[in-house]
Amino acid sequence: MIHGYDYRLVQIPRAVGRSGTWTKVTAIKEALKLYEYVVFLDADSMMPYPNLPMEWLFNYWDITPETLVAMALDPDAPHNRDWNGRTFLNTGFIIAQQSSRTHELFEAWENCPNETRYPNCGRWSGEWPHEQSAFGNYVRYDFNRSEDIRVLSCGEANGCPEVAATGCVGELVRHYWGDKSSLPAGAGDAVLQYL
Repeated sequence: MIHGYDYRLVQIPRAVGRSGTWTKVTAIKEALKLYEYVVFLDADSMMPYPNLPMEWLFNYWDITPETLVAMALDPDAPHNRDWNGRTFLNTGFIIAQQSSRTHELFEAWENCPNETRYPNCGRWSGEWPHEQSAFGNYVRYDFNRSEDIRVLSCGEANGCPEVAATGCVGELVRHYWGDKSSLPAGAGDAVLQYL
């Protein structure tokens, strides 16, 4: 809000038969009807430097007009890999850019468990890691032009200092999946450094 961005706390009903994490896909898809860019953060994610404008990060990460989405890599571990052995992109922090192709991507992702486009995707309705596996195993392979998906470093845009051993320290975006109890102190530190 200090940069003039709209902020929305989104709480939408959970779809029957799906994990609650799927709601983020629907929320982003709907927000893209109103905004040029949507920056999504899970409830256990935060920006450690709130004075840093998103435009700076877009430039730093080379988010171009052709970029549909940007997400950070998960830690390099066997349980974080798709069926082809590629590391998952973590869905706790997503940058999405308005375009007809982005709408197509989110439509495909949201409907993945219906199995009309992607056979066997229904298992990710409730099986961990839910929408992240649907994206990693199916969607990213359909939207794979060189600029479609910007892969961000795990060290910069995922994790937190408490899980530094994974290589994911969250230098620019913190995601406290490894130590949720540290989020309040991290958010306090982020705000207090500017007072």
